[in-house]
Amino acid sequence: MRRNPSKKASHPNGLPGGRSRTVGRVIALALLLPCVGSASRASAQDQTSTNNAGALFLLFPVGAEAVGRGQAAVALEGHGEAVFWNPAGVGRIPGSEVGVYVGQMAAGTTTALTAFVSPGRIGVLGAAVNFVDYGEEDVNDSLGNTLAHLAPRNLALSATYAGQLSPAFTLGVTYKLVQFLVDCSGDCRTVPTGNGSTHALDLGGQVHVGPGGALHLGFALRNLGFPLQVNNKDQADALPTRFAVGAEYALKLQPADVGDGAQRFDVRVAADVDSPWREAGNPEMRLGVDVGYLQLVRVRGGYSFANEGLHGASVGLGLATGSIGVDVARTFLSGTDLVASNPTFVSFRVSF
Repeated sequence: MRRNPSKKASHPNGLPGGRSRTVGRVIALALLLPCVGSASRASAQDQTSTNNAGALFLLFPVGAEAVGRGQAAVALEGHGEAVFWNPAGVGRIPGSEVGVYVGQMAAGTTTALTAFVSPGRIGVLGAAVNFVDYGEEDVNDSLGNTLAHLAPRNLALSATYAGQLSPAFTLGVTYKLVQFLVDCSGDCRTVPTGNGSTHALDLGGQVHVGPGGALHLGFALRNLGFPLQVNNKDQADALPTRFAVGAEYALKLQPADVGDGAQRFDVRVAADVDSPWREAGNPEMRLGVDVGYLQLVRVRGGYSFANEGLHGASVGLGLATGSIGVDVARTFLSGTDLVASNPTFVSFRVSF
């Protein structure tokens, strides 16, 4: 869900409050700050705060499967949406796959596209687009007259390679071009806008251990790159670099009334812990469970112990038949002042 369109910014001198930041950056912060509660507002003036990092949209959850299990997705594998959590997760895509992922959040609408191919033994290659639209912001003069309309957006274009070094161990790497864009319509002569771009890498690994590889471990270093610079070097913001580790355990269930030895039902329990890279910060924990019949029907639930009022439960449902899969999820956040406190996510994928 987009933010409340009735909210307007007054810019009598082209700059809010006389600050030296670009209007676009202030708008982006204004749109993002409601997503992290009052605690992050108090720290918004601190340029070194992780909550005020450039390209904060890179921390937005992508994919209904991951969201449905409480965002415990570092060990997630086999589908394209895993690339947003751990690039190694796409290394086990059995063939080719394309996916579309939509999230309706208070900060804006997120739309992501993925496409992966597995050309023989060289691994899995793919690309992704992650786009966040924050809606429009009116720029008014001191009398309340609308001068222009600003439309801040974020965009990340990525390319990924993942391969299996052994039957149990997979590594992956993603290169990302990260952009902050501000479009202006109307009288934009006195409205300072700015666009910025930077580069980042995601690195990750996954390993299966134990009988049948039931225990699945993963690690990921995400958003390692250069600061996002919109105006000048002094105003460049560090990317929200995070390091995460996770585990997933799959328990096969044998129904009592089935005598053919097939293990159709299973329960997967997952847990992740992540924290800011090379910074002293409170780690965040995420727990999830995924119960299902093969891949046909999956029922998911989880809880994210995230900081700044973003903790809460989530539920999800996955359906797959043949080469088509659909996932839906919804979060139920507590301790937050989001305009829409229960974001909804939908994923659609086709394998071939």
